[in-house]
Amino acid sequence: MEDATTVLFGLPGFRVLDVRRIDERGTRWVLVETIEPAAGCPACGVISDRVHERPLMRVKDLPVGGGPVQLWWRKRRYRCGEPACPRRSFTETSAAVPARSRLTGRLRHRLATAVARSNRAVADVAAEYGVAWWTVHRALVAAAAALLPAPSPTPRIGVDETRARSVRWLLADAGWRRSDPWMTSIVDLDPTGGGTILGLAPGRSGACINRVIKQVKRVGCGFRNQDNYQRRIMLHVAVSRAA
Repeated sequence: MEDATTVLFGLPGFRVLDVRRIDERGTRWVLVETIEPAAGCPACGVISDRVHERPLMRVKDLPVGGGPVQLWWRKRRYRCGEPACPRRSFTETSAAVPARSRLTGRLRHRLATAVARSNRAVADVAAEYGVAWWTVHRALVAAAAALLPAPSPTPRIGVDETRARSVRWLLADAGWRRSDPWMTSIVDLDPTGGGTILGLAPGRSGACINRVIKQVKRVGCGFRNQDNYQRRIMLHVAVSRAA
């Protein structure tokens, strides 16, 4: 039977080991571990419960009770019990915290929906949840890629440039470097379509446009093939004069 703290915290597959309030802002320090005491080796599939190490990993999670959370996962590193397996040890994984991620899945979902449903700025959402703006952007892109359908093939695309923000100067090892915030956009120009934006790419150079066109071809927006005739439709590209 799960304890009350674990039920209230509600992170699937985890139990709460300890909770502390560590500052006046109401920040909660939460220590968790997975409920399952064994896991399968990713190399051979043999189940092991021989724990080799218990490393701690810091994970970003949703606020609790109106205050931020410092979530620490006490992971299990297992020894593989299969003598023929080349992998001597492995670390447990969880669906609630994707592999190689420092964010819980529910926080990543909240970041994406906070931007998509309310039309808020990415930087505003990042500041509220204490993450970097590119973390919110990646969560939004991943959610869009999972939910939106792939664009239909089109024989005509339009390429244009858009200034994303003002010019910035960045200090590098060789000195100051100018950063031009230009984006190249691709639009469906098929008269039967709705002028859908097919993609965005950083920059506005010729090399950038070539990369964009290659990407469009890879996803099937420029060519339609038939198994019997291998008919190829020409790709018409309209480029803005300013591009």
